[in-house]
Amino acid sequence: MTPELLQTALERALASIAAARGIVSDRVPDPSLRRSKARHHGDWTSTIALRSAQALCTDPRNLAEDIASILREDSRVVGVDVAGPGFLNITVSPRSLARSVADIVDANREFGPDRATAQRIETTVNERLAASPELRAPHPAIGTDARRFMAARGTTALIHLRDMGFLRTAHQDNPVYFVQVAHAAACRVERRGAWERIGAFAFDPDTLTDAAETALTAALCDFVSTVRRAADLREPQLITDLLETTSQLFHDWANTCPVTPTLDENITRLHASRLVLDRAAIIVLATGLRLLGASAPERM
Repeated sequence: MTPELLQTALERALASIAAARGIVSDRVPDPSLRRSKARHHGDWTSTIALRSAQALCTDPRNLAEDIASILREDSRVVGVDVAGPGFLNITVSPRSLARSVADIVDANREFGPDRATAQRIETTVNERLAASPELRAPHPAIGTDARRFMAARGTTALIHLRDMGFLRTAHQDNPVYFVQVAHAAACRVERRGAWERIGAFAFDPDTLTDAAETALTAALCDFVSTVRRAADLREPQLITDLLETTSQLFHDWANTCPVTPTLDENITRLHASRLVLDRAAIIVLATGLRLLGASAPERM
């Protein structure tokens, strides 16, 4: 279940509650979600009840309970807890989360933000690049990928000229290199899967149950909403943060959840499903890099 689908579910719940109270639903604020910082707080946290209570002439805690009751009827949601004065901590089912991976793959080249959002991101990165004397100076001689990624990252003002050469190195602590390596590694996994003749048609979301798979899937599903928020706030570093986090999660997953079987194993639905997850990682990482004006190499 993507953040967009969950937001739609929240909107419908609010509209239902507003209609029952005879209140025009356009007075209710748009729902917003934030990824929960602690796993025991669920997958997502929403403050919509706190922000909508006044418009619906009710207490935030009571409104949160009403919203929770409606969300619990959704089979894609496995838990909704009301905390404090009216926070909603929402946990989606692993199956619905994993199904979102297939949606990313199905979208393929159509995946990502709309053109207007992409243009806003490009404009912000261009403005940051133009305002950074460190990145514009000719003597560091760093490539376009590093310039644009670091401009988006928003840390260029803190980089000393002696460190600029570091951005030309193939080192794991070089952020753009780290993300590009993850993309290339995912492409290598896909090539190996093709060599082993693993068919993605056997995708089964119920097989992706490992914690590393769930964490990677959640990060991939966050991409579109993160890009929209980055464009609205003019903070493209939200995108670089997500790309770096996703890259680390990909490496963690690849090290613990092999896509190709061992010599003694048969190809199963699990391998096919992991190949789809790998393809989704390729799409998200490539889309993010290109959105920032950086390349997404398939081999490194």
